Amino acid sequence: MSGLLPEFNLMKWLSLALLACMWLPSSKGQAQSVHLLPPQDPGRSARKAYDAALEAYRFQAPDLALERVNRAIEKTPGFVDAWFLKAQILRDQGSPAFGETMKRALDLGPDRFPAGWIHLAQFEWERGAYASGLEVLQEFDKLGAELLSADMARTEAWVRAGLEFSTAPQASDHEALQSVPMPGAINTVADEYYGALSLDGRHMILTRAGRGLQQAVGGEDFFQSSMNESGDWSPPVLLRGVNTRQNEGAPTWTGDGMTMIFTACASPRDGYGRRRGKGSCDLFETTWNPSKGEWGVGRNLGAPNSAGWESQPSVSADGQTLVFAQSSRGRNKPSDLVMCRRMASGGWSQPEPLPGLVNTPYTEESPFLHPDGQTLYFSSDGHPGFGQLDVFVSRLQADGSWGEPKNLGPGINSHGRDNSLMVSPDGQLAYFATTRGSDHLDLWQIPLHDEVKPIEVSVLSGKVVDDVSGQPLTAEVVLVNAQTGSRVARVESTAGQGFAIPLPEEGDYTFEVSAQGFVFKVESYSQGMAGASASSGDVEIRLAPIADGVMFTLEAIQFETGKSLLRSSYQGGCERLASWMLAHPEVRVRVEGHTDNVGSSSSNQALSLERAEAVRVFLEAKGIDAFRVDVLGLGDSMPVADNTTEEGRSANRRVEVVIDL
Repeated sequence: MSGLLPEFNLMKWLSLALLACMWLPSSKGQAQSVHLLPPQDPGRSARKAYDAALEAYRFQAPDLALERVNRAIEKTPGFVDAWFLKAQILRDQGSPAFGETMKRALDLGPDRFPAGWIHLAQFEWERGAYASGLEVLQEFDKLGAELLSADMARTEAWVRAGLEFSTAPQASDHEALQSVPMPGAINTVADEYYGALSLDGRHMILTRAGRGLQQAVGGEDFFQSSMNESGDWSPPVLLRGVNTRQNEGAPTWTGDGMTMIFTACASPRDGYGRRRGKGSCDLFETTWNPSKGEWGVGRNLGAPNSAGWESQPSVSADGQTLVFAQSSRGRNKPSDLVMCRRMASGGWSQPEPLPGLVNTPYTEESPFLHPDGQTLYFSSDGHPGFGQLDVFVSRLQADGSWGEPKNLGPGINSHGRDNSLMVSPDGQLAYFATTRGSDHLDLWQIPLHDEVKPIEVSVLSGKVVDDVSGQPLTAEVVLVNAQTGSRVARVESTAGQGFAIPLPEEGDYTFEVSAQGFVFKVESYSQGMAGASASSGDVEIRLAPIADGVMFTLEAIQFETGKSLLRSSYQGGCERLASWMLAHPEVRVRVEGHTDNVGSSSSNQALSLERAEAVRVFLEAKGIDAFRVDVLGLGDSMPVADNTTEEGRSANRRVEVVIDL
């Protein structure tokens, strides 16, 4: 876990200790332990070897430093400072021998370097020896040491929280979940990892590297695999166009399958090759060229990138929001999750830290924003977990922040580095890269527990056409939360490709479509109603050209029962009418109110006029000039359905808009 924690940094301390030739004082007594040998003052030859080890360590020659410090220990086995220096070198190298070496150093001098207890406890935690790690902290607690720096005190609290979480009953009370390799031929003797799923969950772009790559272009390349009707994944096929002699990795895919964002890193010899970059690793964007049947090489995203490190992007299904890992200090340093949004120009905004409770002072990486737009999976070692990196889930809150992360549990997480997780659109399966069962990375899958599943998502695909000519249109298609007004998804329907938009399988939404020169359309979508059934196949949305006298019903408008007061919830029809009129300043409208026949004709006429007036007030508040809106109350005089049924009366209670050019 190089770079994730404050430096062990014994070198300066050891140098001063050697010059002073004295022990640090014990604060409240000494932990009881059995010494194999008592601490010993070093002899002349041992001290000389130790000095040489320090010098080699300063000049970043760890193998030479280890050789010299071993010589010092051989000459004086109880040389405490030499044992601590050896532990430092082994920790820098990631050697499993660090644990026994640090235990020996602390056995000789339990209060010589109190932070050593914390590093040993962390080592035990990260190798899954949770009980042993807690025992180390218990020994540390006996010292009562108050010599920890503020940074090390934070590290102690972090390690303790992780160990206590890992040994708590709830950490192991999950029903056992079985992970298995993804079926089919997607895995090979090469490494397969960091993938991206299509919106229907049947296609995957994955990163592949290592031996056995007959089709490889560079060290890391993109391949695509598809799932057949029996659930097996096909042998991955090399993507054309985007792969270069440099490394490409960590792709993410928009829901329409037309845009891919990925990471490319500079190499010492060739830099970014055919691309232009800013830092050690940058984010790039490429689009699918259907006429050539390939992806472009990609262009730098610009604003989201810095002189630091950007990687592991995850784009929302509608292509409007991008979440990724960023470290201002460069590769292999702690990273946070940041986000930016697509601007009207087509570029991206400046990145901002992800709001809420996701980021910590440690490492957050590998985000996966589910197509539901409300569920984020990510890896972190900053939240209490089972070791080095665990996978967590966080939910989007009503205020736009991300809520308290929840650990996905031992079925997915271990004491190692767990990341590269994806979740199927229906929320049933998680896919992740692992070395389980082999000496290389393969893609495996595992069912998700209900409490960490996202909202199930289906796909609504189709096209927008001119209602008069039948010709396909370029149009904006937006899905909005009907309660909060927050945008769930936005895509562009093109004349050639149409659109594909994710539809969450629960909640109330408005489905809004608009195109320049045409009357917009707004429809309501709720679980179990028309919108859900529409997701089973392609739909055709017909928009009427703007013309004098065109009339349409203002959908998704809600009044208080029997009153003219608009409800405080999102008013999709009014909002879209306002934005449409701002985009078409030449248009004037007449807003007509209608009621059912319950009550007297005079009261119904008054209510219908008041409701039409409420719409005009709403439009004026949104910046529409008053002279562009006339109102008319028609009461119950023009029913469109039978007033003897509730369904008919509901249809008659409406607001209509007539275009007046």
